[in-house]
Amino acid sequence: MSLDPTSEIKDAFAARPDDLAEEATHAGAATPAGQPLDLSGGSAVFFFSAPALRFSSDVNLYRGAEIAFHIKYAALRGGFVLNDRKDNVWGQEIFVEALVPAGSHGMLVTLTLNTDGPQLTFASGANFRLGERFNLSGALRVVAPDVVPTGEAACRASDQRQGIPTTVRMVENGGGGLNVATDIAILSSVGFFLEGWADDRSLPLAGMTAVDLFGAAASALPVYRVRRPDVDEALKPGAPYEFGFWTAGLATEYTNLQELALSVVGQDGTGVQVEFADQRRMSSREFFEFLLIHFGRRALLDNRVARSFADLDAGYGEVLSEVHRRVASTRSVDYEVKFGTAGRNPKISLVCVLHGIPDLLYLLVSQFGRFGSLDMVEFVFVGNSPELAEVLIRDAELASFVFGANVKLILLNQNTGFSYANNIGVSAATARRIAIVNPDVFPRNAEAFAHLLRLAEQGFGNNLVGGKLHYSDGSVMHEGMYFEQDRKLSTLCRAPVWTVEHFRKGFADTASLEVRPVPAVTGALMLIERDLFESMQGFDTNFIYGHYEDADLCLRIRRAGGRVLLDPGLAYWHYEGMGSVKRPEQAGSALYNRWRFSQAWGERLGDANHA
Repeated sequence: MSLDPTSEIKDAFAARPDDLAEEATHAGAATPAGQPLDLSGGSAVFFFSAPALRFSSDVNLYRGAEIAFHIKYAALRGGFVLNDRKDNVWGQEIFVEALVPAGSHGMLVTLTLNTDGPQLTFASGANFRLGERFNLSGALRVVAPDVVPTGEAACRASDQRQGIPTTVRMVENGGGGLNVATDIAILSSVGFFLEGWADDRSLPLAGMTAVDLFGAAASALPVYRVRRPDVDEALKPGAPYEFGFWTAGLATEYTNLQELALSVVGQDGTGVQVEFADQRRMSSREFFEFLLIHFGRRALLDNRVARSFADLDAGYGEVLSEVHRRVASTRSVDYEVKFGTAGRNPKISLVCVLHGIPDLLYLLVSQFGRFGSLDMVEFVFVGNSPELAEVLIRDAELASFVFGANVKLILLNQNTGFSYANNIGVSAATARRIAIVNPDVFPRNAEAFAHLLRLAEQGFGNNLVGGKLHYSDGSVMHEGMYFEQDRKLSTLCRAPVWTVEHFRKGFADTASLEVRPVPAVTGALMLIERDLFESMQGFDTNFIYGHYEDADLCLRIRRAGGRVLLDPGLAYWHYEGMGSVKRPEQAGSALYNRWRFSQAWGERLGDANHA
């Protein structure tokens, strides 16, 4: 079979993935070893198939017994190794970087003999001149394995094996109206994050593609946009524009970007192959927190909530959910300690989650202890800050000794969030009746504490009971919660977006002690039977850190036939926002939780206000 001289490379190929295995056999069989080759008539075309790329199959051009030119693909290095062999001695290797085009199942390479020497041309359009070292004039013999068809077979195999879902034409960076630059890639065992910028004003970005060079599997990645003040300053656009782009995905067995061919793709199918020189590794937890911080702080042109919902709907919600699930699988109890008098049978267990501020343990016990005996109360503290273990143990022992309280302290290995930590606390509680209480919530007076003990004696039945919470000036912070649809955001998001509001927040107090049903109550103070809590499987641990899990639990209890009640006799102070350390990742988690809550309950919240 004669080699087909050609001076052009096809840069867009039809997708026929079902034919790949069959075509590989036929194309290889049509290429015998030792095929005569003379480059003076034009070019030689080689198609390195997916197996050839994966297993570093080589092609050799012989002149007599010597190898005038040797080429093979080094998958781990992301390029071709070139060499020659004279007198049975290999020369100095030359490495040519050549990532596999996005979406492809192989790579087409053309070897041309020009007047100034031989030249390699890749499917991306990039050229590499071989120089004077490689003498490829005159009669040669080409020896290629079955997985590297040549000539007409190479073109035919290339056409039929690219497997690109949508035709992607690879162009040089900056060509075709698409100018792309990369900044950083962050890798972890659970996922990856990529960030860069693109001047795509004349050709808007459509997304990214990632091709696994080992398995030749292609996947599409959505691209999310952000403001880039540094690029604004450099390009000086006439109107504000979001030049920045980023994406994130889940880690497979490959976490090294050298094993992926990445491309940014325009809306017309034009692709720009990109590399990330700055690659950093993070632990799974650091990576998870980074994703939340970036999501909460990113600079945008339009409404933050609406854009966040759109990005979460486009795929980022699935990524965050799965990364959270993988990180959550590492949560555990480090150890548990108990202080107090053995043999007590408390009427109620107060479950309190601590994060970042250890002083609140002693303060909470003292504020209940100042209004009466603590014999019928068990305090269950769950520590979400493992670095505070020593001081928490000390304060738990001291509070138990000073106030005669039974104190149980459970220390977790990381910040597990409100839901998981409370669930752990309830499972460790001794009493049948549970009070979920924030560390910044204290009884206003002795009657408020006595009323809590009376309710615990009576039992809560199939009800979840909340109290009336007050600011330090005596005004109302909470008298139950209700749901309100944000009409503007719902219009922007084209789906219902809900907020959770507090009845009479900021208003003066009233004297009414009437117990009444409400749509929901805050998790800052909740009374519930342990059996009911466990039958609901506790708080939903799919919420990240905190926000909306209390309203979610209330709705699930109501759906199961229970009631949510507001009892003004439970009059407590709430120093809102002072019960834990605020961390930067919480802005991102709040956006995610609001999206998740709206997705879970949607239009049903309109009827939920009829308590």
